[in-house]
Amino acid sequence: MVELTVKEILARASVERAYIMILQERDGMRKLPVIVGPFEAQALALAKKNVHPSRPITHDLFKNFAEACGYRLDYATIDKVAEGAFYSTLHFKDGEKMVKIDSRTSDAVAVAMRCGAPIYIEDELLNTLCIKEEWENAFSIPITLAGTETLREVLERAIKDENYELAQKLKQEIDSRMERHDDERHDENNDEIDF
Repeated sequence: MVELTVKEILARASVERAYIMILQERDGMRKLPVIVGPFEAQALALAKKNVHPSRPITHDLFKNFAEACGYRLDYATIDKVAEGAFYSTLHFKDGEKMVKIDSRTSDAVAVAMRCGAPIYIEDELLNTLCIKEEWENAFSIPITLAGTETLREVLERAIKDENYELAQKLKQEIDSRMERHDDERHDENNDEIDF
């Protein structure tokens, strides 16, 4: 497992009111971009600057509740990404047993920062998802990290710029996501029901 830290929170120009949290491996240069909303970005920025508002925000409330129940956050993990959505787990201990709680990655990171707990990711997953190129606050990420709506926006731009090779890759990723959703809906409709 590789430990990550929050390097910075960047405003994202292409989508209104969206931000990018940049996680970086503690003892290395690989970086992982995660798209977050404005409220999540604010909570992360407060935690990064170690600012404690006069009244507890949601992540502080969650931390306080867990501690009041005898649980301490041991660590957080980033487990996978699917269709641009990250999946994470909070690992709590009460001294004897471990309790795992499914979480959005932005919340897992914010709670971990508030608790002073480490954030981990598998080395192979970080290699797959890390930023490939970076220049003047712009970077290249794997297509699988982007949300479907973002892919559609970039597809329109690629077609407009006559970058048909990129447009084809984007279209293939969008189509594969639509096929998976269709298969899931088909499977749901074919479930057997006992009366």
